[in-house]
Order: sequence, then structure tokens, then C-alpha cells
Amino acid sequence: MFNLIRNNELELQLDISGVEDHLPSIAFDIVVSWDMPYQKINFTLKECWFECEEWDRFEESISQLIEQESGSVTLKDMSENPIITFTKTHSELLTIIQSKDTLRVGEFSLRAKSFSIELTEVYNKTKQLDKWW
Repeated sequence: MFNLIRNNELELQLDISGVEDHLPSIAFDIVVSWDMPYQKINFTLKECWFECEEWDRFEESISQLIEQESGSVTLKDMSENPIITFTKTHSELLTIIQSKDTLRVGEFSLRAKSFSIELTEVYNKTKQLDKWW
């Protein structure tokens, strides 16, 4: 398990829950904790699958976004649903975490603001993932 984001308000942890070699892919249990003075949310997205190519694209896009003044990057699951989005506008970073259940009965979305400098830390943490592909 590793923390993709960990600041005063938001913690986003990824825990590998599965791998597949046939179609190179990886699953994570994604744990979201958001703690504000009068609000607290804990949410777990179980076994969210991503193609390894999508993870690599996400990692490279974060690297590019660090150098840009503004822009956006999104990690999509194997069903093409956006799961994690980073939107940078000058010094502000908007993190959006979202999930839809497979039956389309409900969905979860969290939008949290922080500073764009955190993108460098996020990128460094994505590079720490032990890849077999």
C-alpha cells in the first residue's frame, strides 16, 4: 500500500489487490480519507482495475502537467470511467476522485483543492510502484 496523496485534509491510498498478465492490468483497492473540521469521509473503492498502459500514460501525463501552467490529467479504469483527475490552474490543484458502482445505482465524487506543487510528490510516488510490465 502506498499513499498517492497525503496532506492535511486528503489522503489517497492505493493497495494492489490483483494483477493480470494476459491483458497486462493491475487492480487497486483505493482508500480515500478526507478530514475537515466539521466533515469526515472515508471511502474505499474495492478492486478497481486499470490497464498497465493506462497507468503508464497517467504517470507520464502527470510529469508533463508539472511543467505546464494549467491542464488536466485523468486515470480511467478498464471500463473507461474516470477515477482520479488532477486539474492544475497556476498554483492551485483540484483533485477529483469519483466512482460509479457496476449496477449504476449510485456514485461517489469528491473534489478537494490543494497546491499544484503537490503534483511533483504525486509523480514521485507513482514512480515508486513496483512494475512487472
